[in-house]
Amino acid sequence: MKYISSAEIRSNPAILWKDDEDNETIITVNGKPKIITLAINGDPQEMLSLIRRIRAERAVEHMWMTSKKTGRSSMTMDEIENEIESARFSQSIQKEVMRRFSLL
Repeated sequence: MKYISSAEIRSNPAILWKDDEDNETIITVNGKPKIITLAINGDPQEMLSLIRRIRAERAVEHMWMTSKKTGRSSMTMDEIENEIESARFSQSIQKEVMRRFSLL
C-alpha cells in the first residue's frame, strides 16, 4: 500500500496507473487520508457489492456495540415500539409544519 497526495496526482495523474505490486493506494488531502483506490480483478459491480456489504456489516456491529454500551440492548419490545411510534409521530409533525410553512 502506498500513500499519494492529491497534489502529486494533479501534477502527474499517471502515478496511479503505474504497474507495480501496490494494488492499494491511499490518496491524501493536506496529509489526511481521504480516498482508497483498489486494483480490480474481475467484475467491478461485484467488488462494489462486496465493499457495500462489509460497510453494512460494520455499521450493524457499531450499532450493536453502541446499544450494549448505552444499555439499549436490554430494551423490551414494548419500549422499542414506543420509541418507533414516537419517532414517527415527530416526523409527521415536522412534515405537517413544513407543508403548512411552504403554503404561506
